[in-house]
Amino acid sequence: MASFTDLREKLKSMTPHRDKVFEYSNGEKRKYRESDDDEERRDAEARKVKSSVKQAHIFTQEECARIEAKIDEVVAKADKGLYREHTVDRAPLRNKYFFGEGYTYGSQLEKRGPGQERLYSRGEVDEIPDWVHELVIDRLVTHGVIPEGFVNSAVINDYQPGGCIVSHVDPIHIFERPIVSVSFFSDSALCFGCKFQFKPIRVSEPVLYLPVRRGSVTVLSGYAADDITHCIRPQDIKERRAVIILRKTRADAPRLNSSSLSPSIHSSERRHVLKAKRSHRKADPDAAHRPRILEMDKELQRRSLSSRQRRHDGDSSENSWRRADEREPGSRYTHDHTPTRRVKMRRH
Repeated sequence: MASFTDLREKLKSMTPHRDKVFEYSNGEKRKYRESDDDEERRDAEARKVKSSVKQAHIFTQEECARIEAKIDEVVAKADKGLYREHTVDRAPLRNKYFFGEGYTYGSQLEKRGPGQERLYSRGEVDEIPDWVHELVIDRLVTHGVIPEGFVNSAVINDYQPGGCIVSHVDPIHIFERPIVSVSFFSDSALCFGCKFQFKPIRVSEPVLYLPVRRGSVTVLSGYAADDITHCIRPQDIKERRAVIILRKTRADAPRLNSSSLSPSIHSSERRHVLKAKRSHRKADPDAAHRPRILEMDKELQRRSLSSRQRRHDGDSSENSWRRADEREPGSRYTHDHTPTRRVKMRRH
């Protein structure tokens, strides 16, 4: 008969489960149970992801510093309003800069969901800067990562501590494969197969956790690009981090242009078709170590506070009426607080 050192070992031996962890953005963890079959499926899925991801460390520290200085110039230029409208997309703790090609996604869409993304009309975002070609793309071509002429879309994602991007698949109907990204400013991680929950934001354990180093190149294709979501979790952005994503748009990718809009809508009115972009928020250095307060939470707090304030004002108003009536017994109430009826006299 098997001997056990304590009850926990006995219970674990009696049930074919494993403890898995659900991790909050502030580091707090919660366990849940996963069966052997689930674990085997996750392991098999992780192997598929690994087989379709390639990484290489191409850029030296000096080259990284030079590219990072150029990224700072992009940020400064955007702050001065020197780019076209759809080049810059601001969100809390994360800004995106589209070059070559830009597209609508997420909350910008009136009709949401996979397959609804659309490229902007040609010319609505700025061209890919020369320095991106010279310092980044040409190096990748030289090292055989991508063929010459492949890239026509470059996006710079600039994250502040605590920033994130939720689980997603880069739109298959918009972009060819592979998807190439180069990381700068700090080390981080790319996670696959996570599920996000909100209020507060928390993220499930990933199928695969992929460390991403400063100056490294990550290439997604096959299963990793098409059949499983990837994300960047808030807890994995502890310092400022930027990534340059290099892709090629499909020749048949749908576009958001005048022919797809109502005939009565002119180009100057297209902003009404898309939802307004969110305002820029100043980074909070402690944000990576506590749950993020989302805009939806803040709105609920504002509504609750407004509701309480209205009730308080109503009570105060009613009390002031009562005090005034006590001072002037004949004005609205009699001495025994019985309401009196006011009769409006008419002239005949």
